Amino acid sequence: MEKRILIVDDEEQVLRLLKVSLQKAGFEVETACNGKEAIGTYVYSLHREPLSAIVLDVKMPDIDGVSVLEIIRSEEKQRGVAYGSGIPIIMLTGYKSHYMESFDMGCDDYMVKPVKPRDLIEKIKEKIG
Repeated sequence: MEKRILIVDDEEQVLRLLKVSLQKAGFEVETACNGKEAIGTYVYSLHREPLSAIVLDVKMPDIDGVSVLEIIRSEEKQRGVAYGSGIPIIMLTGYKSHYMESFDMGCDDYMVKPVKPRDLIEKIKEKIG
């Protein structure tokens, strides 16, 4: 079974580059271009084939990545998922200022854009085993 990764970014070029790179590395890839779509994809995945990890942009126009992270961690808590045992979430941003806030909300790792696809692939593999 392929590992399913959700990539969330409002920049179409970033989504395309990361999707192609992760697919070449053997992952099945879902994409979302905003926070609402990301939450919908995450919730839908709970009722079918679960996601293995989420790559989540911090700055997005509707619901920002930190809010999406908070919503996902809250949902996991409601389902009884122990802290630190939830879906691995790697935050991406062009701004270092969101670093601590993301970790406080429960992200598993953080990368500053521009991200090299091979570095992201290694980080994903590290997080999902």
